Amino acid sequence: MKLSICTSNRDRLDLNSSSTMLFFKSLEKQSFQDFELVIADGGSKNIKDLKKMQLPFPFKVVSVIIGEKFERAKLNNVAVRNSTGDYAMTTDVDMFFGPNFFETVINRLEERPNAFIESRTLYWKPVVAKRVYKGELNPFEDLEACKLGRIKKRTTAGGCQCQSKENWEKIKGFDEAMVQWGSEDSDLLIRVSHLFPVIWLGESREEIQLFHQPHAKTQSQVKEDLHHQEKNKKILNLSKKDPSRKVNLDGWGGIYDA
Repeated sequence: MKLSICTSNRDRLDLNSSSTMLFFKSLEKQSFQDFELVIADGGSKNIKDLKKMQLPFPFKVVSVIIGEKFERAKLNNVAVRNSTGDYAMTTDVDMFFGPNFFETVINRLEERPNAFIESRTLYWKPVVAKRVYKGELNPFEDLEACKLGRIKKRTTAGGCQCQSKENWEKIKGFDEAMVQWGSEDSDLLIRVSHLFPVIWLGESREEIQLFHQPHAKTQSQVKEDLHHQEKNKKILNLSKKDPSRKVNLDGWGGIYDA
């Protein structure tokens, strides 16, 4: 069983940053190694460097033309459509995965191949991330010591959405009408729950294996995020009213239906 790790990016991956290197290192250190990384990039300034990366696992970078605003839903869909695994997991490039995270996901899917896998996420305190980057805390040797921060409730928040490629096709991925980011994960969960069983990981601090690395935002970035999130919530409400609603009617992930 092969797993595809599908991510969206525009100027977030920085080969000189500690957070990017830790993201890649957490992939390298996984106990389950039959995976690929697929990055759908929407116009990063360092795209040539990303395509020339030397990583100890299979990966590909797919360049996508998007609008002025970030389009996380569309980029995630492109990554899924360009993946080759039996199962595709969407996530963000500022995550850190505990060494057994992929193995846990695969074990659950072996038990219930038709399931949709979610995981709660622990948001690291900035002081924790700084200590990890400095080598004062080693999440690969002592993950428990790094479990400092708030754990998101049962919200998706970009951490992990995993299901078979066949099921991704059935629901046509994330709703590409949503721009920037916010609510696209919740919308996906509502539509998936209507069709497939949902399994949550990380329901306790002892079980948590998925971590979000902190990153600062300017006031203007926060304001813009909130603006788009309000727009996306209106689309989300459509799925709340009708979980069976169809999205991306002309196609998804850059592939259009005839």
